[in-house]
Amino acid sequence: MTAVSNKSNWQADYASKLMTAQEAAARIKSGDRIALSGGTCIPPGFCTALSERAGDLKNVTLALGYALGFYGFMAPENKDSFTIETMFVGPVERMCMEFGVSAYVPQHLGDVGNFCANRKFNVVTSVATPPDENGYMTRSLFGSFISKQTLANADMVIIEVNKEFPKMNSEDFKIHVSEVDCIIEHDAPVFEVPEIQITETEEKIAGFIADMIPDGSTIQLGFGGLGNAIGHLLKDKKDLGMYAEVISPSAMELMKAGVINGSRKNFKPGKVIGAFAVGTKPFYDFIDNNPDLEFYDIGTINNPLEIAKNDNLISINNALMFDLTGQAASESIGTKQYSGTGGQVNFVQGAKMSKGGKSILALNATYTAKDGSLRSKILPVFPEGTVVTTSRNDVQYVVTEFGVANLIFKSIPDRVKALIAIAHPQFRDELTHAAKKYGWL
Repeated sequence: MTAVSNKSNWQADYASKLMTAQEAAARIKSGDRIALSGGTCIPPGFCTALSERAGDLKNVTLALGYALGFYGFMAPENKDSFTIETMFVGPVERMCMEFGVSAYVPQHLGDVGNFCANRKFNVVTSVATPPDENGYMTRSLFGSFISKQTLANADMVIIEVNKEFPKMNSEDFKIHVSEVDCIIEHDAPVFEVPEIQITETEEKIAGFIADMIPDGSTIQLGFGGLGNAIGHLLKDKKDLGMYAEVISPSAMELMKAGVINGSRKNFKPGKVIGAFAVGTKPFYDFIDNNPDLEFYDIGTINNPLEIAKNDNLISINNALMFDLTGQAASESIGTKQYSGTGGQVNFVQGAKMSKGGKSILALNATYTAKDGSLRSKILPVFPEGTVVTTSRNDVQYVVTEFGVANLIFKSIPDRVKALIAIAHPQFRDELTHAAKKYGWL
């Protein structure tokens, strides 16, 4: 990173560092390791220009997560020039893994900052808002994926300024013009993730979960159909707070309705606390300069000790499948990496330590296989190679559309019975038969 210059003359400093995306990409050398911010803050201008250097560069490594666009450096024909390390696997990363150009790095999402420091990324790049009157830019929606330590350790910092991004209320996301080496101006609409349609099954699961959330609780909702469904069913609640990894439009609607007001929060009362944000243009406009929201580095937000400071913390996350002893598989199907550990275990542990806290893992009881047959997501044992995300020692509540199972401090036989009771009725007899075969009943 460049030496910090006189902050009072930031306008001249900004002008001296301003360059095209191609000029910034030209500074990348073979063997460089580049940490990109995630999601919407992966800088499109720089990434497009960097991709144009395929064949010229060799062995450039890029770290990213939850990419929302496809770039040339992801193409299989360019794998001699670029390789990708990802801390989370979404649709784009799954495609890159199939191409053989990307590898998943197992980790809790709260360890992203330590990951970047340990792996020694010498270049850092992100999208940020234009400077304020004092020369401070704000790394926007996914600013938490690049920690201040990662920035401090870098030899070169490249910022892509985009006036369309919302300014986050965050000291952690600020970066001064004097701390940057290259500035690219690239105004483009922010990628929008529309509200995911809620299924009938998700509505049933959300109904059970909403009943488990007392007035005055502090909630953590994930992003997706289930999170949206829960949000819609909380409109009759009172004085909720929010401390979450991702803030989404469902939080906006609950804030506007006065349901989320943080008035009973014991930790940072009155504030919605998060690490990153995903949603639509109206949502981005809502969070722009909004003093009711505060954002922090993911390493802070996902620290279980920080999570546990919130009394009555209700953590809600998704799982892909459960075995009958209570192990949660939330990231792989057999040996195929489907998503990532994310922050699930961070919040399961934090909720467990929270005074009055609850940890809830939810899943549809079934899925439809490629041959059209109905299959159970509650299984006697997992398919070979399936990764256990959350240990059965930490799992508390499991919810399907057929009910709620509380597993904490339950024996194996009691766990088996509780999970069979919330499985699809079509599979309960065969699950019981398998449990007896394994000596669990």
